[in-house]
Amino acid sequence: MTKKYKIVVGNTVAVLVAGSHTNESGKAIAFKFTLICNRLDAADLKTALGSGETQVDEFISGVATGWRDQRLVLEEDDTPAEFCAEALEALLNISGLGMLCFTAYMKEAGAKAKN
Repeated sequence: MTKKYKIVVGNTVAVLVAGSHTNESGKAIAFKFTLICNRLDAADLKTALGSGETQVDEFISGVATGWRDQRLVLEEDDTPAEFCAEALEALLNISGLGMLCFTAYMKEAGAKAKN
């Protein structure tokens, strides 16, 4: 008989994405938002990454389920866009944002050493 175990790590993870982009004047404009993602276990993460050919945008699109305090993708009336596949695609179309989100996910979704 196999003993059953219960894992006490949540199924979702809040991923803080912070960085900056440069405006037309050359000034760095900071941004910060939280991406809500499904947490993949080690086996599912290995499958999702496959042979290393997985695009980071595809990966993030597969795990992201929402966001908070996002102000990079706006509606026509300049209000922050609600999370949806199209708004996420627009966010990930900003050069470098897909990799930034992926790196933040990899940092937050796994266990970390205590300082």
